[in-house]
Amino acid sequence: MSIDNLEDLKRAEAKFFDQIADIRTERDEQIAMEADIRRATKYIPKRGEKRFLIDPKMTALLEGGGRDQYIQMVAHKPGARVLDLGCGSGWLALELARNGCHVDAYDLSPKAIALAKKMLEENPYKEGFGSVTYHVQDVSEIDLGVETYDAVSGWSSFHHMPDVPAFMDKVERALKPGGIVATMDDMPRGHLAQGLEYFFEFILPTYNLTYGQKIAIVFKLLTGKKQYREEIFSPMEEAKHSSVDEIAAAFKEKFEILVNIRHNAFAGTPVMRITGPDALRYALARLVIGVDRLLCKLGIVKGFERIMVARKRA
Repeated sequence: MSIDNLEDLKRAEAKFFDQIADIRTERDEQIAMEADIRRATKYIPKRGEKRFLIDPKMTALLEGGGRDQYIQMVAHKPGARVLDLGCGSGWLALELARNGCHVDAYDLSPKAIALAKKMLEENPYKEGFGSVTYHVQDVSEIDLGVETYDAVSGWSSFHHMPDVPAFMDKVERALKPGGIVATMDDMPRGHLAQGLEYFFEFILPTYNLTYGQKIAIVFKLLTGKKQYREEIFSPMEEAKHSSVDEIAAAFKEKFEILVNIRHNAFAGTPVMRITGPDALRYALARLVIGVDRLLCKLGIVKGFERIMVARKRA
């Protein structure tokens, strides 16, 4: 990858996440999960509405405690100094600071950082709060120092790095002995997981499509008049599909792995689109998520979300 191509990718990456931040700030009265998981405002779109869903409880059901465990392990010591890579709209940096950490947070998107700063300014949870410093900058180009941080976190961001092995070398140097490195990455999915996603999206009542529309889509798929939807990747993800394997290799080589889990092979999209009374929505979601967890445990499918947490050897 040439320097010119890399710079073009970085500009496209920033624009991609700027556009997402625009969507998240369309309505001032709504707070997205990506901005503040504690203050996120529930909103279930109506039929045909193009706005995005916000449902903290559904997100918690999908995470199954994995997100909370991740936060606790990154914020593993009082007053920890933490590096948050690809912080986006800032939910994780904010939550780590609420756990007493002092966080340096980096992202390429100016609009995502602007939203993160707004959430920081509005934060009502002051007791035991550490600090957050936001930077609009490519963290892969800065000197992280030697034994600077107690923890380095890359929630859905390590795989965006242009040179993962080289960057993981920098992370290892930047961590103090016994320091924590943690990542959540979106993984490739097999045909069975994709098929199960479509199956549950078809049978569940969803706000985006009626059953008549679903039947019409199935007919078009069977007759070749419509293709399966493509997964959405950022420009850097599109260029670096091998990154998730490079991350795993670096973790195994350089650190003592503490957590390595994969879940949500197919449940995410269907359950986040369920419509109807909340009691029904959450009951159906628990059923689908339970099937997802079981099939992942049996090795029949592999989870779309991978969480890895490791410790630098002393």
